[in-house]
Amino acid sequence: MNILILGGGAQGKATLFDISNNKNFKSIKIVENNLNQIYSFVENLKDERIEIIQGDAHNKDEMLKLFKEVDIVIDLLPTIFRGIISKYAIEAKTNVVNTSFQSNIKDYAKEVKKADIIIMPESGLDPGIDLVLAGYAVKQFDIVKVLESTCGGVPEKEFCDNPLNYKISWSFESVLSAYKRPASIIVDNKRVNIDGEHIFDYCKEVEIDGIGTFERYPNGFSTTYAKFLGIRKDVQQMGRYTLRWPGHCSFWKKISQLGLLEDELVGDISPTQFLAKILSPKLQYKDNERDLIILRNEVIGLKNGKEKKLVQQVVDKRDLKTGLMAMSRTVGFTASIIAQMILDGRIKGEGILNPCIDVPYQEFIKELRKRNIEVKEWFEDA
Repeated sequence: MNILILGGGAQGKATLFDISNNKNFKSIKIVENNLNQIYSFVENLKDERIEIIQGDAHNKDEMLKLFKEVDIVIDLLPTIFRGIISKYAIEAKTNVVNTSFQSNIKDYAKEVKKADIIIMPESGLDPGIDLVLAGYAVKQFDIVKVLESTCGGVPEKEFCDNPLNYKISWSFESVLSAYKRPASIIVDNKRVNIDGEHIFDYCKEVEIDGIGTFERYPNGFSTTYAKFLGIRKDVQQMGRYTLRWPGHCSFWKKISQLGLLEDELVGDISPTQFLAKILSPKLQYKDNERDLIILRNEVIGLKNGKEKKLVQQVVDKRDLKTGLMAMSRTVGFTASIIAQMILDGRIKGEGILNPCIDVPYQEFIKELRKRNIEVKEWFEDA
């Protein structure tokens, strides 16, 4: 088997680390434009199968050649590249896994199916692990009334040493972009659309067992997943939310109201770019500091005429031995697991697939457990 990884940032390193543990791969290629950020990491892995390639995703001839040399591609490039990568995959007839929302590539559905390949988007943490869990959860009920999925990456409490109680575990510009992304939730079986300027108006405190009090705000279009999961007809309340330490929403709501999350250039830089440039150096993790990811799905429904509540929870922390952040582990390892499951036939099909219906639950949970990522599930009285 041969594999190509696009992007050598934090998630790329985690993916590469995990792939290198599979001795069945004959070659492992990773493309990165900035070799400085990946070279020492690869050197420490001491794996002769790994080849670092300095490349540009816009170079069609170069990319097509690489795509045709491998059995699958894991695409971890910024979201703006999803369309062009899909086109390469279709022409090269090569399977692809990525971690972005399916909406970024839905227009290629017919072409992907015609090429008889698999493209599996949403194969990270959120979206990703949350969807695999939700797909299993809804099958435990005859009727689902409530589905709320909450996920976030934050510093462990002892490392909250700045005014935001937040540090960067993935692209900060992507974080800032998400602070103005529209969303939808379901209330009383009706869709409620939320424009990007008002997502923090829906902020709510939540308690996470054994960890503490957080707050959450809407993230993504829950109505889309209600349809995927086959529960849109009956579900009364549904939402996908991002988790942060208290105070986050009120701060960023004011920043948004001041226009500091806009993308329009002021001179030669946008307000968002300016914020990212100024704040990024002040929000970095030190080598001995750990991030914390928390994913919690709560599903309420009827089973054999009785109302029950199923809770699914994942908590992961930075691995100080490898240096890999919890965010990188849960995103990168998931992409790696799903790619390997496609290659060994545990995931079958063609076209654009989705983790909530196409990833076999028990096999996936087993693979997470091998990587010390534990999923806890329990039923409660509703």
